[in-house]
Amino acid sequence: MKVLLLFSVLLPTLLFGQITNHFAQPDSKWHVAKSYTAATQEYPSFIATTTKVYGIQGDSLINGETWSKMYSTTDSLFQNDLVYEGLTRKENSLILHIDNQNQLDTLYNFDLELGDSVFYDFSLFTSWIHVEEIQNIQINGESYRKFIFTEPIGYIAFDRLNEIWIEGIGSIHGPLFPNSPRKFSEETPDSLILTCTFSDNQEQYDHPNFLDCYVDITLHVENEKSLFLNIYPNPVSSVLTIETNELIKGAIKVHDLNGKFVHSINSNVKKTKIDVSGWENGVYFLNFEIGEKQVVKRIIVGND
Repeated sequence: MKVLLLFSVLLPTLLFGQITNHFAQPDSKWHVAKSYTAATQEYPSFIATTTKVYGIQGDSLINGETWSKMYSTTDSLFQNDLVYEGLTRKENSLILHIDNQNQLDTLYNFDLELGDSVFYDFSLFTSWIHVEEIQNIQINGESYRKFIFTEPIGYIAFDRLNEIWIEGIGSIHGPLFPNSPRKFSEETPDSLILTCTFSDNQEQYDHPNFLDCYVDITLHVENEKSLFLNIYPNPVSSVLTIETNELIKGAIKVHDLNGKFVHSINSNVKKTKIDVSGWENGVYFLNFEIGEKQVVKRIIVGND
């Protein structure tokens, strides 16, 4: 797949430097939730959602230039079953990508202006899409540009691309989406949504429609009855409470943003308290089991 960009006049370096560019940080991670119809005869309207985590881990030196290695996995902690997704490199306002076949392309150009175009190669057709609107949004007190694109020419009725880029972060469909774009059906549940991102040792982007970064809803026995789960306060500075309508089985394991094990507490009750007053401020992930369901929840330790 070839991604060709029409370049614009470069913005001042100072303006671009105001944001946290995820592709230039060694710890960046993107959580992408995929929703789709997974109906059965017993559950004809069931919609499944699974999450893939993309992240940078390690680098490679090519002709004296440092390239970041990108991987993906369904492991919420980004530790197991990593799949190599190629190399990325930030070069001024461009994000370059070398895929698994060693093909070099431009993944993003964050200096686009209104009317500029991007060439997308779909599986059945190709099309230029154009920047029709640029908005300024605030993320962690930093000003990011949000690029909203037109729909491709030649798409099938009731299918939409809904492509949006966020400066320094990438497509709302995932960091590598321009490398293999696809349309989404408007008639059935069908989406790829960036739920949240982490970079420079903190949470950055957070999608307003998702309570959790990592969403895993698949049809198992536990879906037959509703699961109540409440974790509060969040953010928390002293005591965290985990409350559910079923027994928490075994250990509640806590990992930090980089997947490092931090804490563990055994539980066999419906209400558990964890003292976090001695923890460093930051983002943590709780990993535990309720019934037969594995649960991953994000908490923020700081001022509650």
